[in-house]
Amino acid sequence: MTDLHTSPRETAEREIEAELGQSVALQAETARGGERRSVLGSMAAAPPWVGALVGIVLIVAVWQVVAVTLFSVTGSVPPPGQVLVQLVTDLSDLVYWRAIAATAGSAAWGFLWGNLIAFALAFAVLLVPWFEGLSTQLAVVCSCIPLTAIAPIVTLMSPAGGRTTSIFLAALSVIFTTVVGTLLGLRAASETQLDVITAYGGSRWTQLVKVRLIAALPSILAALKLAAPAAFLGAVLGEYFLIGVDQGLGILLLAAQATAASVKLWALALISGGIAGIAYFVIGRISRLVTPWSAGDSRAGEGF
Repeated sequence: MTDLHTSPRETAEREIEAELGQSVALQAETARGGERRSVLGSMAAAPPWVGALVGIVLIVAVWQVVAVTLFSVTGSVPPPGQVLVQLVTDLSDLVYWRAIAATAGSAAWGFLWGNLIAFALAFAVLLVPWFEGLSTQLAVVCSCIPLTAIAPIVTLMSPAGGRTTSIFLAALSVIFTTVVGTLLGLRAASETQLDVITAYGGSRWTQLVKVRLIAALPSILAALKLAAPAAFLGAVLGEYFLIGVDQGLGILLLAAQATAASVKLWALALISGGIAGIAYFVIGRISRLVTPWSAGDSRAGEGF
């Protein structure tokens, strides 16, 4: 309510001041909003490796703090600098490269055999539908069996000096992932295309070869991308139970554990994780090259 003692001129001046104040506040809020949008836009436009680099820096920083505070006396968590020096020293020794080659070879054989079994189980479901229950149960059993429980049994059944246990655990580690991914991919085929093949007298095998395999490629490659690190880590675990074998990352891990060499243990762990990550990355790039439509990347086939 306007004060009776206030003149119309004073009232008008107050209204103008109020409007000016609201205008200034609105402009300030708009500017702040624009700044926020520009910051968010710059963050969204940043390449993916920036986020990965920030994550690595944070992990290394936390690692350093934990090493110099909580485990400064025992040394069971060495500082990242010491681990890096040990890592460079290890990779300059041919013994470690022979160990990497031996473990990678076992992982590759396990990856091959495990995926062949998984593909057979998945394809059999489409050709013989009543086999679905058995196929799924076998895949689940492979994922539920404790590797440390089955490994000693496989070792006893294998000849000394062989790498059967390492290959077996690598194969066992990939079956479930590949079966599930393959089944999901094979069922992603267009019903219209399948009906056309059926209308022209095509069999289930024709549907599998002409339509389902192409539709399933993205899911199959995604499953293989996850299976590759699992196969490598399964091979490393299998080397803990080998008899008469003196090469492999698992053997070196056992030796470092026996001597309580924490820095060497951490360096070997980084080597194992790095190789598993490389396998994941390589199959991921192959997937983008083979199935560029699945990622919506029109330039995926232009180069590695």
